[in-house]
Amino acid sequence: MLETTNLKTMRILFRAVQSVEHIVKKDVKNYNLTVNEFAALEALYQKGRVSVNTMCQMVLIPNSSMTYVLDKLEEKSYITRTQDPDDKRTFYVELSTEGKKYADEILPKHYKVMNQVFSILTKEEQELLNQTLKKLGYHAIDMEELIKWNISF
Repeated sequence: MLETTNLKTMRILFRAVQSVEHIVKKDVKNYNLTVNEFAALEALYQKGRVSVNTMCQMVLIPNSSMTYVLDKLEEKSYITRTQDPDDKRTFYVELSTEGKKYADEILPKHYKVMNQVFSILTKEEQELLNQTLKKLGYHAIDMEELIKWNISF
């Protein structure tokens, strides 16, 4: 008989992510933002001025998609973009005064919703979940490299 424990674990993980993601999307929609716009806004709120490349790494959005997200946030007057005077290829983004004000308003509300989602877990369970997911994620990255080189398991 085939070992199916790993597939069951994967299904549980995917379903949990899907359920949490559904709540996040619904909540973020209340603020007239997409999930990617919200993620960029929140990252800028936490980190301040960053390069577009750094922003892509922070919120895991490809550069081509990030340009669209930043265009939308700029249209809403939530961010400003400035070109690096020494390296014309590099642009920096930061929250505008309006963006900071909006983030001050919506982030506490969103954090309350996220606290409710994770309130089912104790602090210890959350820490264990964080550690376990990181371990799994890093292992998957290592596996991807092995698969790339056709190394069998």
